[in-house]
Amino acid sequence: MKRRKFIRNLALTTSALTFISYLDLLANSLAGKVKITNVQCVLTKIGFRVSPLVKITTDVGLVGIGECHHDENGYGAKDIIQNVCKPILMGNDPLDLEYLIFKMSTRTSYFGGNHGIATHAITGVEFALWDLIGKITEQPVHKILGGGKHVSEVRAYASSGPKNMLDMDSCIEFAELMKGQGWTACKTNILRDQDWSKLNNRRLSNPEVDRNAKGYANMREALGSDFDIAVHCHWELDFDSALRLANGVAPIRPIWMEDPLPIAYNEQWIKLTERSPVPILTGENLYTRDDFRPFIVNQGLNLIEIDVSMAGGLLEAKKIADLAELYYIPVCTHNVAGPIATIASASFAASVREFVAHEAFIANPINRNGKGINGDPDILGYDKDMIKNGHIQLSDRPGFGISLNEKLIQEKYLIDGESWWD
Repeated sequence: MKRRKFIRNLALTTSALTFISYLDLLANSLAGKVKITNVQCVLTKIGFRVSPLVKITTDVGLVGIGECHHDENGYGAKDIIQNVCKPILMGNDPLDLEYLIFKMSTRTSYFGGNHGIATHAITGVEFALWDLIGKITEQPVHKILGGGKHVSEVRAYASSGPKNMLDMDSCIEFAELMKGQGWTACKTNILRDQDWSKLNNRRLSNPEVDRNAKGYANMREALGSDFDIAVHCHWELDFDSALRLANGVAPIRPIWMEDPLPIAYNEQWIKLTERSPVPILTGENLYTRDDFRPFIVNQGLNLIEIDVSMAGGLLEAKKIADLAELYYIPVCTHNVAGPIATIASASFAASVREFVAHEAFIANPINRNGKGINGDPDILGYDKDMIKNGHIQLSDRPGFGISLNEKLIQEKYLIDGESWWD
């Protein structure tokens, strides 16, 4: 009896049934026979930022689709994909993922030391490779990553808030929207005298602390005790201001206070985490295991938040989550990319045992009305609603389950001057 037949028969007659999906990967007739023949990138604006889309073509007709994390206009990521990543990928087997990621990361190290636009580009390519791997093996990506048949959806939180959290009627209106659409959690920006994107200093005045305490208390009253509220700080405070804010919002028992201190790790993160009466979370601006490692091993936070599109892709995010689990630190996902990267990110989230919630933007009127998240969901050609009762739905179709609506993208979302791929 041939080895493969023996193993498959064994799986059918023992408790090894749970491993059938992995055995199917070995048995698939295309495994090891697929070569990459083309890599293309086109700039679109599906969500509220430019989304560089990646298409990887193979010699067997299968195509993988990915999406890069944004830069200002997408040209940086597109340049790296076309001129650095493509020559490395051509003629290679998509299943050699770790090897290909290593080659691209090494080749682009002088574009920013495995940070920034180079990593954004590689991540978009990695998503497309994963989509291909799923199609080659005839499996959904979330199952290949370890999610299993018991995972069909991922809890999300709405990155949104009342029009005016100091006004109770506005908070009640927001609560009706959240609960009417089935959300169980939201993340709301703190109130400041200065806009977070135009900071003059990192000091939070006592009146600002008091306004935030009042505003979040209004939200808690309107939303109820069973609804999770995250306090969003945009890495804009110093230690003293962050601690005073934490004490101010502590009565509402937020699920976390996000990015209270500047991005880089230092010992202030440990001190704040130890003294804060509310859980501290950070991670959306961190790249790869190297950036996350000091926060995790030194316990400079209570929860981590991985932006999969920024941190280095699904493979890297899994490694970060595994490190966090060793220290009993739960995982969340930050995500400001469009629908394709959102589905990719949710596929990772499905494989994390201690997963808490996945970010979902609903500022777009389409999304505010309860249809999709982070942009127009109709571009996906998805076989189910993208969001349902505050949970991102996962497809059981191969890859990411996406059948890209190219006609819709060309008509509505293609950046001026861009030519559609072949």
